[in-house]
Amino acid sequence: MDISAEKLTDENLLQRACAVTMGAETSRARLEALYDCEHSPIRTQIFWVEMRGIPSFVSVHLVRHKVGVEHFVKSLRDDRCGKGGETRESPVNHAMLINAAALIQMARKRLCTQAHPQTLAVMEGIKNAVAKADSALVKFLVPECEYRGGVCHELKSCGLFPKKPLSNQQPKENTK
Repeated sequence: MDISAEKLTDENLLQRACAVTMGAETSRARLEALYDCEHSPIRTQIFWVEMRGIPSFVSVHLVRHKVGVEHFVKSLRDDRCGKGGETRESPVNHAMLINAAALIQMARKRLCTQAHPQTLAVMEGIKNAVAKADSALVKFLVPECEYRGGVCHELKSCGLFPKKPLSNQQPKENTK
């Protein structure tokens, strides 16, 4: 498995978008500050991410993310690139044209320890590749529980952080 990321846009485009939204001639907005508050100009930061030889089922997990991303996945059709008899474990090549906001959102779900271990490993690979292309973004690629301040919102918690009780449920007493 090989994962790479290339950043296609730069901070200048983010600053131009900020200037337009603020009705100003220029902006001195910084990537890290905008990534932190997740305002719309972060969608100007576009990445090309390539994954080679990832399991087909992991690719399927990633294509579930559809806002702010275009997916390009090797076909397994036996009349095209496939050989016939491929399984969910068959390796595929998968590329994404993805903006920073979509990467942040994808990381929240796919870095969760409830994600399939192979999917989590691929997302860690994406995170490592993005770190080389944009060091300001990588610290915002975190699982949902970390993003939400140490509270789990999954249906089934891994136990790393306490589960958020539903509004109609009372918190459970600590019996230890």
